[in-house]
Amino acid sequence: MDRIAREAQLLRGAPFAVVELDASLRLTAWNAAAARMFALQDDDVGAAVGERLATDDPAFWSGLAAADEPRVATMRATTRAVEWTAVRDEHGLTCYASRPFGPDQGYDLGDRPAREQQLALESAMLHAIVDNLEIIAWTMEEDGRCNYHRGKGLATIGMPQGAFVGQNIRDMYAQLDPAPLDRVFAGQVEHVKTEVHGQHFENWMLPVRGASGRVELLVAVSLNVDEQRRTELELRDKLSQIEDQQRTIRELSTPIVEVWDRVLTLPILGIVDADRATGIMDDLLQAVTRNRARFAILDLTGVKEIDTATAGHLLGLVRAIRLLGAEGIVTGVHPNLAQTLVNLGVDLQGLVVRSSLREALVHCIGKLAAPRG
Repeated sequence: MDRIAREAQLLRGAPFAVVELDASLRLTAWNAAAARMFALQDDDVGAAVGERLATDDPAFWSGLAAADEPRVATMRATTRAVEWTAVRDEHGLTCYASRPFGPDQGYDLGDRPAREQQLALESAMLHAIVDNLEIIAWTMEEDGRCNYHRGKGLATIGMPQGAFVGQNIRDMYAQLDPAPLDRVFAGQVEHVKTEVHGQHFENWMLPVRGASGRVELLVAVSLNVDEQRRTELELRDKLSQIEDQQRTIRELSTPIVEVWDRVLTLPILGIVDADRATGIMDDLLQAVTRNRARFAILDLTGVKEIDTATAGHLLGLVRAIRLLGAEGIVTGVHPNLAQTLVNLGVDLQGLVVRSSLREALVHCIGKLAAPRG
């Protein structure tokens, strides 16, 4: 059979490379795909295959030809790796490239070893993560079908590995809002919190696009945060208890007592800083309004030290009481407190001061009893 007929027999229009070798491993025929891949010309007929299809291993072609049965082997060169399947017949050795070969591109597998190594590394990393961290990794197609479901975190909810594979996640969790899933398939990254199986989870969901550019897969990692959630709730309860205790202590340290009809007294004890002065003002003004008081007595007998800023707060409190239609009276002023008030340089005219709570109360009762003109 002449070469043209043999070339036609070798799947001339096939999209993958085919070459035929004689017993001496010389090229006898090839198809168009092989010609494009290796730049074969008509005068290459009879050339040693090792010269025209060079490899890093000089014994590659002889080893491929020595096999009694069809054999798959990879021919590697410095910049190219090609997989061949060799079949012996009465004409010699016919070798087929085992992967598709496009008409407009070379069949270059030079980066395949690196890709395989990278894939192996990524696979090992994924297994290390899902097998050792308290997470659940899962994937879902747009219709809801789950095709991956693994992770150490499954043990915490009593599920085996791959429990959801083949099931419809949308149907299984129909009670949850489907909007985050839909947004992922629209191309967004989602982070949502859910409560399922009696546990709290945080979920990170990522879109994966296919060759067409369309999102075809949702890849997610779910972290069981139930223990952290319980700790958070316990911490909130403790903080609430502390706030209640602080409020009780503040009320006990600054008790507002109605000592006479529409007469309030507030004995202040200890050190008064700016924060405490603010709290005293809030509590007293609310009490004046609530009781429709006419007098509010600030008893400073128990206050030994006070700074300039706090003294200013107390004077402001007296003015605020006056704005509510009541009269503020200060009692029990110590000498150092009097000096601080003077050093403020403010107008003390109109400030009602009495030496003791008793005298202040007498003042209030007298004004209440006096007929209004």
